[in-house]
Amino acid sequence: MLTLLPLALTAFYVFVLATPLYTAESRFAIRGGDVQQPGGVGGLLSTGSSGMGVSGFVDGYAVRDFLQSREAMDGLTKKIDLTKMLTEHPADPLVSLPDNPSPDELYRAYKSLITVRYNMIEQIVVLQVEAFTPEDSVKISDALIDLSDTFANNMNQRALNDALKVAQEEVSRSEQRSAAARLEVANWRNRNANVDPTGDLTVLTNLIGQLEAQLATAQTDLGQIKATQGDNPRRKSVETRIVTLRKEIDDTRQRLGGGSETVAKQLSSYESLKIAQDFADTNLASARQSLDQARVAILRQQRYVSPIAQPKADYTPTYPQKLIALGSSLLVGLALAFLTSVAGGLIRNAISGR
Repeated sequence: MLTLLPLALTAFYVFVLATPLYTAESRFAIRGGDVQQPGGVGGLLSTGSSGMGVSGFVDGYAVRDFLQSREAMDGLTKKIDLTKMLTEHPADPLVSLPDNPSPDELYRAYKSLITVRYNMIEQIVVLQVEAFTPEDSVKISDALIDLSDTFANNMNQRALNDALKVAQEEVSRSEQRSAAARLEVANWRNRNANVDPTGDLTVLTNLIGQLEAQLATAQTDLGQIKATQGDNPRRKSVETRIVTLRKEIDDTRQRLGGGSETVAKQLSSYESLKIAQDFADTNLASARQSLDQARVAILRQQRYVSPIAQPKADYTPTYPQKLIALGSSLLVGLALAFLTSVAGGLIRNAISGR
């Protein structure tokens, strides 16, 4: 009797109560962009995954854990009517849910119906979904793959967006500094009515050189006149020219380096502003380059699900496994019968021994 009781109960369940479950299996990998790392802010962004190597392991395990989480179930319920799918067969007490299941009951049922494995060698996520119909198993699988794709892409999206925001803010600040420096240079030019004092410096320096050359020539002529003809009528005109040239040289040097509005002082204040402008322009160019690198890095770090085997409906039930269940119950019955027989023998021996 004990041998047949577990077998009878199991047979009643698998042939009367049990609701068939159908499994859909899918396989996919998490892929990413180029692994090259740009400098600047873009380099900071390149710490994410490429979908290969060590980072591929991290992504694969992260997706596996996500699919087993309550967050994945919540996302799934927004895509499909999961509660309805799991409450359509109330006759089966082991797999069905009540009409209004609690969140915990729904989550336990969800976890019992999905199996997620990660193959480290192939870096592939294997997803198996059981449902009461083949079509529902495929529908749930497709929805979970979509959720995995979104999750993979969003894993480091916040960090990428924050880094891009930093680069954009730096460009904005650099543009403001560059514009302010340019305005300072423009105001200086308006105040001094001078577009480029470096040009004035060059002109005055060349002029002094020319005047000094003319002075040297005149002094040479005067020396020759004194040596040969002391009363030469040209002597007075040459002496006058020498005096004039010396005065012009002194006046030009005064414009160049003396007084309060000299070219040298103008050049000093102008060069300070121009250096500040050049520095601001250089920083702006560097900030724009970093922003471009950040944008490229974001494109490289976009991760996505690459399907390898799409979920396909299997019209052969994978649950209940009737032969295995009946065989197991028969073994249990035999074990119970054996233990009962042994226990009965021990009891009889104990009684007869008295």
